Amino acid sequence: TMQRKGLRILKELVALHTSRYGFEDARGKLFMRLTVLVLDVTIYMSAVWVLAMRLTAGDDTIIANGNIFGLSIGQHRRIWLLLTALTQPAIILIDHGHFQYNTTSLGLALWSFHFMTLDVNPFLRESDNPAARNTSFLGPVIGSIFFSLALNFKQMELYHAPAVFAYLLGRCFRKKRGRSSNENSANN
Repeated sequence: TMQRKGLRILKELVALHTSRYGFEDARGKLFMRLTVLVLDVTIYMSAVWVLAMRLTAGDDTIIANGNIFGLSIGQHRRIWLLLTALTQPAIILIDHGHFQYNTTSLGLALWSFHFMTLDVNPFLRESDNPAARNTSFLGPVIGSIFFSLALNFKQMELYHAPAVFAYLLGRCFRKKRGRSSNENSANN
């Protein structure tokens, strides 16, 4: 019976002619708020966390003076990056107040940027074949899939599309690392 009640609420949320004038049921609002928060945590916040960890990797120098918490430079930067991204007022007011689901689209775009900029195969360990691990083909493919999902989810990602196109085109013409200058000139 709970499933039938849930389906009835969902049907009223997306009814073709009646929902365009507003659906003000408290259960419908709760459903929309919860879905925004769940998607926010699973997609947007996880992408922000992974990118913050990646951007601050290697900054583990402990600050000698003025550091009351004993945190490294990387930890300070990570905390500020996370606080800035996760407490952005426009996201809190628009997404969580008006159910716009912008963070879902932004999270998918952040995941795409993360994968596109990887120079190594993210699914192979360092102990696996080094030549296969250093191929940079899989990251842009996965990133392109995530960007396509973001673009199909919300068309506001069209703002990022020219930059993504230029980046991927630039990767097509980028010379492979580790090749000698003689090999590069012989191939030209």
